[in-house]
Amino acid sequence: MSDQSSLLVEKLWQLKRLIDKGECPAVTFVHLNNLLREPGYRADVLRRVEATGSDRLKRLALDIRAADSGAPLMATPASAPQKLVEPEAKSTRPSWLRRNLVWLTPAAVAAAVATVGFTAFEPQTIRVHEDIITDSVWESGKTYILEQPVFVEGAQLTIESGVTVKGDYGSALIVTKDSKLLSRGRPESPVVFTSNQPEGQRARGDWGGVVILGKAPVNQPSAAIEGVASNDSRGSFGGDDARHSCGVVEYTRIEFAGFEVYKNNELNGLTLGGCGSDTIVRNVQVHRALDDGIEMFGGTVDLKNIVVTGAADDSIDWDWGWTGRVQFLVVQQHADVGDNAFEGDNNGNDHQARPRSEPVFYNVTLAGTGQTARTHRGMVLREGTGGHFHNMIIDSYGLEVMDLRDEAASLVRAGRLSFSNNLIANTGKLGKGTDETGDGDDDYGFNESHWLMAPANNNQRRLDSALHVNARDPQNPHFQTRVQMRQMTPAEPPKSEFFDESATYAGALNPRLQSSWLDGWTDFPAR
Repeated sequence: MSDQSSLLVEKLWQLKRLIDKGECPAVTFVHLNNLLREPGYRADVLRRVEATGSDRLKRLALDIRAADSGAPLMATPASAPQKLVEPEAKSTRPSWLRRNLVWLTPAAVAAAVATVGFTAFEPQTIRVHEDIITDSVWESGKTYILEQPVFVEGAQLTIESGVTVKGDYGSALIVTKDSKLLSRGRPESPVVFTSNQPEGQRARGDWGGVVILGKAPVNQPSAAIEGVASNDSRGSFGGDDARHSCGVVEYTRIEFAGFEVYKNNELNGLTLGGCGSDTIVRNVQVHRALDDGIEMFGGTVDLKNIVVTGAADDSIDWDWGWTGRVQFLVVQQHADVGDNAFEGDNNGNDHQARPRSEPVFYNVTLAGTGQTARTHRGMVLREGTGGHFHNMIIDSYGLEVMDLRDEAASLVRAGRLSFSNNLIANTGKLGKGTDETGDGDDDYGFNESHWLMAPANNNQRRLDSALHVNARDPQNPHFQTRVQMRQMTPAEPPKSEFFDESATYAGALNPRLQSSWLDGWTDFPAR
């Protein structure tokens, strides 16, 4: 089979896929092996496509006619051909190549296997172009390619350890509030969501990311997630079940996500809308997202053992009444992109909306880049959000540690906003403080600097960095501290089933240990 014939096979495969998606009313199904084997059948399909197909299909048909010599692309079998069954996510049938191997010449086999993107010839690769409406399992050792936004509706999707999910441009995985995602990797074989571009050519925004929706409380009426059309009910979320489980996401990496849906509206690496406290999100890395790394829209979901590296906007973002807990979180800014490590809001339309955003953080490392091409801020808290921040290391932030806005003073007085037992290092400016005057005073005269360093808050400052220099290495980072435990003033985490009470140190990693919970399953590719 020549290179030209291989290209023709690929175009015929694309033709079949578009017909399967309903882009030609006159043709409801195409047998791919008949397309390849029988020129008359092929000509008839092309004629129907040219008459009633979509513009995209018509252009493809013209390309096929220009390359088609009218010869069979497969040898004709002596007996009636079997119907082609395309590989689906749950299929256990032999691949197209194995079922039809007897009809192909050796040269054709070699050329077919080499055809890029021809999934029928790739037994370990399954292209996903339809919504998932029944319980499904994506199996270990296989690669699944998202061709478009794929919704999980009224079903449970289980992704086994070692699975790679690749996203085409514009694709995303969206788990609706009546469904569950079980993404269960292991330290030695994580689940990896990444770009379908070749390694070395991947970039932020190559695909959309992972969206998981649930039925826990949110303070936004008729809440609908960004990135899904406003008239599509599948984007709705929220309810009155604070413990609602959206599933499990553990030992999972999400890379190069954040497709821009329209101007100023991008999907994040991981979006959690109205997920409840029975949802498990732990040992998760989001790497090089175009927008935020992880964003919570309401809900009560907890996060543990989380890594966000190189987000192009905020690393952790929350809105609409999120009240979850977080322990062991690493944020690494990159020198050329990014905004805040944390951006917290309650509700922009109603700052007093209930439930009020009031997450609790313990054992966090925020690694800034200092005075680089892109300077960053540790935290922006505004629009009525509360929050509690303890045992943190905030290191090398070029703008400032914190910018509080709106009703910060009243939240502090009410005990809904606290910041204590933290280590602030290599950061010259704590907050705007008295710099805010006139129209620039967006927090009613609240002085962040005085509050942060008030003796009762027990926060410490350090002139030089508390982290090793390679904490800022974007490809081979090391986040252990240079500070001994006796130089820290940590608090004991709360007694609960969620918190590790033994983590009486600042930062996300135990300074007594050489190894850490990041080992084995995280990765930091540049492209």
